[in-house]
Order: sequence, then C-alpha cells, then structure tokens
Amino acid sequence: MSALAKSCAWTTSCVRKLRLSLKLALCQKVLAHLGDGVYIHPSVTFNWPERIHVSDGCRLHQGAILNARTSHDVGIMLGKGVTIHEYTYVDPYGGWIRIEEGAGIGHHCVVGGHGGLTIGRHTMISGLTYIVPANHIFQRLDVPYLQQGETRQGIVIGNNVWIGAGCIILDGVTIGDNCVVGAGSIVTRSLPACVLAYGAPAKVMTCLSERGDTSAGDTEVDT
Repeated sequence: MSALAKSCAWTTSCVRKLRLSLKLALCQKVLAHLGDGVYIHPSVTFNWPERIHVSDGCRLHQGAILNARTSHDVGIMLGKGVTIHEYTYVDPYGGWIRIEEGAGIGHHCVVGGHGGLTIGRHTMISGLTYIVPANHIFQRLDVPYLQQGETRQGIVIGNNVWIGAGCIILDGVTIGDNCVVGAGSIVTRSLPACVLAYGAPAKVMTCLSERGDTSAGDTEVDT
C-alpha cells in the first residue's frame, strides 16, 4: 500500500470515529437514557428522542429510524444488548414498544406499537418482517375505511422466539416462549409456547422438545 493510500485510509478511519463520537455525544444529551457501550451509526434517526430509552450494549445500525411519537413517558424501550439492523423502522404510533434484553431486529423491518408491543429476551426477528398491533375497522360500506377508526389490542412475543424472514404479525396475537415461526408466515392467531408454526395463516405444525429436536422428526424451516 502506498503512503498516499495509507494516509487516506487513516483519515477515513479518523473521520468515521469522529462522526460516531459526535453522534453519541448528541444522543447523550437528547435521549431519555443512553447506556454504556452503545453503538449508534451516524445515520440513525431519532424522533421524539426524549421518549427513547437505550440500555447498555445496544447496537443501532445504518439507516435505522426510531420515531417515538406517543403520549407515554417512554415510547421505545430497548433492553440491554438489543440490536436493530439496517433500515428498520420502529414507531409506537401513540402506543409503546418494549424490546427486552438480547433481542435482535433484522434489516428493513417495520415494528409498530399502536396497542402495545413486547418482544421478549433473546428473541430474533428476521429481516423484512412487519409487526402491527392495530387493525382498521371495516364494518360499514357507506363510510370510508380510513374514517372508521382502529382497534388496538397489542402484541406479545415471548422469550427465545425466532421469527423467520418476511413474516407479518397481526394485532391481538401472543407468541409463546421458544416458538419458531417459518419465513413468510402470517400470524393471525396466538401460538402456544414451544411450537414450530408456519403458513398463511400460520398453523402449529409440531411441538419442539427441550432436547432441541421435534416431536415429529426433522423439519426444515426457511429463513
């Protein structure tokens, strides 16, 4: 590597570190809470930052947007070690979102909190997933659906859950601990703990044992 190339690489590295430091310094001033050992890419966007709580060890990657518009004191709560990957959009839409310790949200997800959303510890939400704890009312044909309001029941996703890529999780659903939901599924009804489910709508296909295999033999899950 030439001296010029080395100099350019060093300069680029210094500029990157400076941008990260400036971003963290700004976040320290405006967020409701910013823990230690946090990584926040300079392109991450915070709206209503005074209602966002970021715990120790969180990692927020390029292009993520946290839009904490709500009347609650805390609209978005990120537990210790939560990771939000590239270009994911997190918005309580007037409700609240709680993502607990060690959970990870994949790239290009939409995570809403209209009626309240809890994502449990060490849960994996794969990329391109849409979580929406609200439904539009469509009881009348003489009134535009847009004007009929919404129902907001909330969504609870348990601990150690794996949601495959491209899933849609609809309002009123509870997904029990240790569930696996196959890629591309639409979850319209609650799922008990320790099951493998997939499909549109998602249906329980087998129970998962504590040994890590399945009661119905080997089953492939697309992710």
